[in-house]
Amino acid sequence: MDQAEDWISGEAISQHLGISRAAVAKHVAALRAEGHAIDAVTRKGYRLTVRHDALREQALTTALHTRVLGRAGWTFLHTTPSTNLVAAQLAAQGGEEGHVVVAETQTMGRGRKGFTWFSAPRSIQFSVVLLPNAVQWDAERFMYLGAQAVAAAARDLTGLAAEIKMPNDVLIEGRKIAGVLVETGYRGNEPEWAVVGIGCNVNTLPEEFPEAVRGITTSLFAASGAPVSRVALLALVLDKLEAAYQSLHG
Repeated sequence: MDQAEDWISGEAISQHLGISRAAVAKHVAALRAEGHAIDAVTRKGYRLTVRHDALREQALTTALHTRVLGRAGWTFLHTTPSTNLVAAQLAAQGGEEGHVVVAETQTMGRGRKGFTWFSAPRSIQFSVVLLPNAVQWDAERFMYLGAQAVAAAARDLTGLAAEIKMPNDVLIEGRKIAGVLVETGYRGNEPEWAVVGIGCNVNTLPEEFPEAVRGITTSLFAASGAPVSRVALLALVLDKLEAAYQSLHG
């Protein structure tokens, strides 16, 4: 069960592994819980639609070409209310610039103006700690630069025409794939720290989105018809985000 076009019956799996059909169903449920997308159809069996690629520090740091972002440490969480909240707490406690907080699921993901961000399966959701005291900080501008970084990375990896809806959304064919939220902590009137939160729908199936947003939301997989490496995408976004951040110094 390696490719999307390969169906394999529950009976065949049962015989190959020497386990019961009930045990096969339990194993499939466990794989789904890990994030793999597996179809099940009567008289056809099972089919792996999208394999879940885990986000791990070694793979990410190897793929990075940054000097700061992703070099000061990583925090990996399965579930959290908000990666921005965790990153803000780290920053306020003296966390290093470039630290990245990654979560598989956010239960209270946020967008601009208090809007809710749906935590889609097999997406990327992360926040980066910045210490912008040495630059001319403009949170609104950097939100746009963050959206540019996501759009450029999506174009590079898929060839799709990703576009920006001002100031912080990324769209493909008019449907949202990503959003950026920048939050800043101040000491007096001077910015002391900032966190840049990014959510991008990567390998989510169309039917996995809530019905209320299916007409306005998509994923890179749904738009391109091919899985996208989350490791490659996250690393490339950080590469481009660092270049945008450095541009503020100039």
